[in-house]
Amino acid sequence: MTAVSHRVGLSRLTTLLAGRAVFRLMLYGSAALLALAWTRPDFNAYAAVMGAVGWLCMVVQSGGEKAALKLVPRARRTRDDLVGMLRALVAYVPLPPALAAVTALALAPDARVTLYLLGVAYYVGLGCGMLGVALHRALGHYTRDTVHFAVLGVGMGTMAALAFLAGIGPAGYLTGLLALVTALNVALLPGLPRRTRPRPGVRRVLAGTVLLMGAADVMNNAMIGALFVELALSPYAAHSGDLYLVTLGWGFALSILYTVQRIYQPQLSLRVAGGGVAGARVLARRMAGLAAAGAALWLLIAGIVLAAWGVDGPVALAVLALTLLPMQALASGATFVVEHTNLRANARAVVVALAAVAGLGVVAISLAGAAGAVYALGANPLVLGLALWRAR
Repeated sequence: MTAVSHRVGLSRLTTLLAGRAVFRLMLYGSAALLALAWTRPDFNAYAAVMGAVGWLCMVVQSGGEKAALKLVPRARRTRDDLVGMLRALVAYVPLPPALAAVTALALAPDARVTLYLLGVAYYVGLGCGMLGVALHRALGHYTRDTVHFAVLGVGMGTMAALAFLAGIGPAGYLTGLLALVTALNVALLPGLPRRTRPRPGVRRVLAGTVLLMGAADVMNNAMIGALFVELALSPYAAHSGDLYLVTLGWGFALSILYTVQRIYQPQLSLRVAGGGVAGARVLARRMAGLAAAGAALWLLIAGIVLAAWGVDGPVALAVLALTLLPMQALASGATFVVEHTNLRANARAVVVALAAVAGLGVVAISLAGAAGAVYALGANPLVLGLALWRAR
């Protein structure tokens, strides 16, 4: 088996970040253009769908991506087994939701359920594409990552321009995005080993790693979806558009951190496997403690501000979310390290954090609408920090 270099120098890092930057800039630029192209009710309907089902992208991407970047660099005889099983997810998981969405579009193009099915199919396809490029990176094919995200970003911007210039509505826009991610996913399959009968025990190890390592990102995205559902069921449902724009910015900031973590994950995996567990635990505990302390202080101050003056409008909401980002970044860093030293503790922590955010969201959203949703996010770094600080 030919050795693969996972050293990430400045040139490789810059190239990888450039492709992601094109995608992210087009994603957020497209959202702004869509807000101008559509009526307020149409944009709110689109935002409610995207906010509620966006977490599905992480369901199909995160666990598989992290497992690949952890296990494949260490593997020798089982490398093709691992990649082949994950390749099957990229090839076949998007098919059922895409078929359901196309069927609904043909039978009831204007129904709200059709919009939700299109959103589900798009995010599942998007997540499978991200898993596909991660498999290429795990095999040392870093260029595929840059090309995939650059083309995805340009295609997304093109669809938004068509929506603005040609009057394409939310259903047509999502249909175009679904076709785009499907074509890109098919292009990723060549070059990845096909699934064969894996060696004994490989399937169990891979499945366990996927489930436990994917828990953090799935729960983080599910908590955003839960907040959108709670907001849609509250008297402040009209705030969905504002919250969507803010969570796009929130996601952009965290995606930079997430991307850098995934780029350097193979190196961390090899270092921990080579005897660096003790140092990793010390680092994770330090970051977790800082995250918990900072989040507790933020919740106190933000609560006073909301009670005394209130927060309204996307700009004020963005400022509120921006002040929480340092604590969320620390909690994310602790999670990134702990998932290489104590997977089960990490999975337990993110489940409890989801419950805390959803519970606080019920109360805060009923009192302050979208501002309450942003406030509820503060429970995430607090609970994660406390739980991971205690982990061994």
